[in-house]
This record gives sequence, structure tokens and C-alpha cells, in this order.
Amino acid sequence: MKSLIPLSLAVLAIAACSDSNSPTSALTPSDAKSTDPGFTVSGNLTNQLYTFDDGTFSGADGGTFTVESTAGGFGASAPSLGSIFNNASNKFIGRLDNHRVNLIVPNGGSTYDISYDLYIIGSWDGNGKQSGKEFGVDIWQNDIACSPTGPAVATLVRTTFSNQKTVQQSYPHNYGDGGGTNKAGAGSFAIDALGYVNDPTSHTPEFQSVGDTWYKMHFTGLNPCGAGNPIYLQWSVPGATLQSNYDESWGVDNVQILTDG
Repeated sequence: MKSLIPLSLAVLAIAACSDSNSPTSALTPSDAKSTDPGFTVSGNLTNQLYTFDDGTFSGADGGTFTVESTAGGFGASAPSLGSIFNNASNKFIGRLDNHRVNLIVPNGGSTYDISYDLYIIGSWDGNGKQSGKEFGVDIWQNDIACSPTGPAVATLVRTTFSNQKTVQQSYPHNYGDGGGTNKAGAGSFAIDALGYVNDPTSHTPEFQSVGDTWYKMHFTGLNPCGAGNPIYLQWSVPGATLQSNYDESWGVDNVQILTDG
């Protein structure tokens, strides 16, 4: 785990309804993330934590991360896993813009418990409205698919983030669910804890802006691909709308996957 000191505490927890394969769409921050998934992992079920601090992007359970470009313009070149952002104190998959991160969970069990850190870096525009001006909406999404190239069958979160204090964001609500008009950084774990506010490789506007925001994400639900079948996690920016790695980028870190039988 990382040694960075959080400035504020909030965590997202999502629980799936017992009669559905999809998680609920009501995103509610809480004061602390539970360390108990509510079930016991045993046998060949998945119990994997990826910190990336050792430069490893695959797990003993057969899980493997890949990164691909999702745009022909901005972010056309997907970074290789060997050249993922490397800071001596904090290694993570990033900095990404219009890319998709994929992870196979070989045994999805019947119930999953997924948590990770999400880093939002640079001048993200949230819901895209600022003092009467319109900017591009910056949507970020985490899905589950049932095959490496298959379509999403469950969406864990589809939301917007803002690092500009005069621009609202949807998080900790889903984008378009009617409640997504929150202050920039709402529900965050820490603000300006990653050091990008002073980094010349990342754009932090001078007026009412922060350099980076750190979110703790946590989801549970029933395996939408069928008990015991693999699930494929996808993290992406739908529509490839980010301006560039310098202006708007993101990363994932400390990914923990647990499944039960």
C-alpha cells in the first residue's frame, strides 16, 4: 500500500440487490471502507491485491492487466505496461487519457468484491458547465464484461469528475441519474496528495483548481457472467473525450479482487 497521507476521508460503497446481477446505481460515500467483504474466500477462488509497487501486473490467480488505446487522436499511443508511470513512492497504472484498462478475473465466483484507488489528474471538466461557459463533459466508467472483447454486461460506475472548483461533477452519483450536481472533489479520499499540482507535465489551471484528486472505490455484486465464470473488468473514458495526457489523465492503483463460491 502507499505511504501517502490522505487529506480527507470518504469512500464509495456499492452493494448489489439480492435479486439482480447488477450493482445498485445509488453511489453513497461513507466514512470508512469495510475490510470485510461479507464472505470467505477459499479454494481456487480469487483473492488478489495488485499494488504495482513491484512492477508486477499479473497475479498468482492468473489475472492479467492490459492497456489499449480507445482513440485515434488524443491518446493514440497506449503506454506499455513496462513504461507505466513509475514514481519511487507510488507506482500505478497511468497516466492514461483515452485508454481502456482491462483485467481478467479468472474465477468470478458467484459474488465479487472489488476495490481500488482512482487518481484523477489535471484539469478535468466534470459536468462541463462553468460561469455560463460550456466545456466537454468528462465521463469516466468502470464496467464488467464476460469476454475479453465483449460488450459490458454490468456498469459499476459511470460518472464525471472535476478538478476545477467552479465546475460541478456527478460523483458520488452516476452521471445522468438526477443527483449528479456536486462540488468538485466531492466524495474524495484526498486532494493534492499525489504532487501533480506542481508537476510541469500536468496542467493545473491557476484559478480555483487542484492538481489531483484521489478516490477510494468499492463495489460488490453477483457475477453477471454466471457463477464460477471469469469476469473482465474494464476501466475507460467512454467516447474518448479527454483532451490530452497533459490536460486530463487518470490512473488506477491498489486493485483488490475477492470472489466467493
